[in-house]
Amino acid sequence: MQAFRDQTLPYSSLDFWRLILIGTSLLTPLTSRIEEASFLIKPRPLDCVGLLRPCDQAETGQRLLGAEWMSAVSMWQTVWPSPSPPSLSQPMSKERIVLYLHGGAYCAMSAQTHRILTHKISKATGRRLFAINYRLAPEHKFPCALHDAVQSYLYLIDPNEKYHFNPKRIMVMGDSAGGGLALALLLYLRDHGLPCPEGACLLSPWVDLTFQHPSWNDSSTFDYLPNDPSVLENMNPQPMYLGEDYTTEMLKHPYVSPLYADHFENLPPIMVQSGSCEPLRDEIAHLAQRIQDSISSFVHHEVYEDMVHVFQAFPLGKKPADAIKSIGWWARTGAAMISTYQTKQCQITPKGKDLVLGQFITRGLAPPLLGRRHRSIPG
Repeated sequence: MQAFRDQTLPYSSLDFWRLILIGTSLLTPLTSRIEEASFLIKPRPLDCVGLLRPCDQAETGQRLLGAEWMSAVSMWQTVWPSPSPPSLSQPMSKERIVLYLHGGAYCAMSAQTHRILTHKISKATGRRLFAINYRLAPEHKFPCALHDAVQSYLYLIDPNEKYHFNPKRIMVMGDSAGGGLALALLLYLRDHGLPCPEGACLLSPWVDLTFQHPSWNDSSTFDYLPNDPSVLENMNPQPMYLGEDYTTEMLKHPYVSPLYADHFENLPPIMVQSGSCEPLRDEIAHLAQRIQDSISSFVHHEVYEDMVHVFQAFPLGKKPADAIKSIGWWARTGAAMISTYQTKQCQITPKGKDLVLGQFITRGLAPPLLGRRHRSIPG
């Protein structure tokens, strides 16, 4: 089992793991409504700039990016389907949705393999999830995945495209590598003056590709992830994502490892969930502290005791159910309240940030797990 987990078996390869993981795409919940949503990527020279300029210049308007809508419906609706929401929204759509970026170390898995998780999130939040199949490494190296994430977000808010959603009605979510990609998306939007979404929810986000934090070794006994993947010969995600000639500077680029961003000011509200036994525990705690230390950005960090990497995807157990319930609270109440507070405040001080949790308590809107082992705002 140790050799299987650490990918040291003779037949262990990326193709092998991709084949194994296809099986999870067959586990679609019965109460799911799946709608095809693939769209053509078009050049956006005014929005995809800087690091993304070469990717944008390569677009001809003919590349199809795979995507799907996930909705959790009742059993009655699966037998007697109701009409789908209209495909054209004029004027701007008032629907609240989630843009979901799947995990898989940037080199495996898909929107289809994550249907159990996205179904649970849709049910808890009451929102449809727009889950995309961004390009995977090593066939498509950085920044291809980020380019697809930015393109997907811009497609959803584009008034000349199919949906025209209000950016402030879009919640960005992702797990593992998808969580790191979601944070990189927020940083890119902020850095280039593009409209930011309502908020974000990051599930065990992978935000440091250097593997320098101690928990990569301390937690190896408890988690299913390999012990320090940087030492793997066949499955090292660093060269797969960045290329064989990657440098330390590239590993710490903020769009590769968002933990090393210069600052975390002027970001929308962010929820972060992690397990106390997972190898990413230390880097996630470091990320939450850095956001908490900012002046203008808010973080709600939940650490679930004895839980492993992306435990929210597990089909059974009280703590995965509690975490999903908390995600629902964040999408329905928490992020919206903080966004309203941020809008009203010209200057946010640490003392002002401390008032937010007090408002949750006095209005009866506190997180459902307040008082259990998790870190919340403030600190």
